[in-house]
Amino acid sequence: VDSVVMEVSSQGLQLHRVSCNDFDIGVFTNLYKDHISPKEHKDMDDYLNAKIKLFKMCKTGLVNADSPYAGKVISEAKCNIYTFGIENDCDIRAYDIIKYPHSVEFKVASKWLNGDFKVNIPGMFTVYNALVAIGVCALMGISYDPVKEGLEKVSVPGRAETVTTNENFTVIVDYAHTADSLENILNAVKDFAAGRVVCVFGCGGNRDRLRRFGMGEVSGKIADFTIITSDNPRSEDPLAIINDIETGIKKTDAKYIKIVDRREAIKYAILNAKPDDIIVIAGKGHETYQIFKDKTIHFDDREVAKEILEEITAGQ
Repeated sequence: VDSVVMEVSSQGLQLHRVSCNDFDIGVFTNLYKDHISPKEHKDMDDYLNAKIKLFKMCKTGLVNADSPYAGKVISEAKCNIYTFGIENDCDIRAYDIIKYPHSVEFKVASKWLNGDFKVNIPGMFTVYNALVAIGVCALMGISYDPVKEGLEKVSVPGRAETVTTNENFTVIVDYAHTADSLENILNAVKDFAAGRVVCVFGCGGNRDRLRRFGMGEVSGKIADFTIITSDNPRSEDPLAIINDIETGIKKTDAKYIKIVDRREAIKYAILNAKPDDIIVIAGKGHETYQIFKDKTIHFDDREVAKEILEEITAGQ
């Protein structure tokens, strides 16, 4: 092994779990409120300062120029810094972005790699993720062709994954399980949706309760219809979690329904789909299980959606 790519969490940095590591390249994408809690970071400043530690222990940094936190990261870094982005001046910039239902195409300008790229995952967040990969490869001296070819082959199970329906509506399964990630996938879908955007999601039990309010509010603001259901309730009462999500969605004037059983929620979405609707089943993505207080069962959103669609076809 001559190259290793690893995710370094803010907790890992703060608790010195990686203090002995010598990183060639460190990357800063952005900062969200997901890890603000009594068990993690007390506030955003604490969270950001933990992230900045990475740029005091790597040789080269790559920073998202479009992040509102970029300035502080760059000013406090102790390494050479390069930037990437879309909106602001930067070293590696994407432009002429074309969004499709199942992919995104864009051009890149930099002093290393220049040309057209395509990734078979929709959304602006995909462009930013691709810029990270392009930037790291550029800094490692990798040429354009293998980077372009590699990105075109990217496929992430449970990440904006389309379930084949043979119907006049679309079903997408996504791992989004925070307010920010749910906002990303719903906005990505909204960009190309000809009909309604229907969101089916729940929140995990024994996790930060504030996340539930935020996800409810995000779905209420963006989706045309929301079906609140169970995720992995763990030791908590599934209905209590759903009621917390409802508290968030009530901050909007959204249309929604509560269905505790996740399979029934997915079935409701599919049976009530209208032409050109896009159903986003969020929260579990690639997971193949559902965790309850007294048991763990096999559950795969993709399989369940396919089974329901097959039942509909068989009954026609």
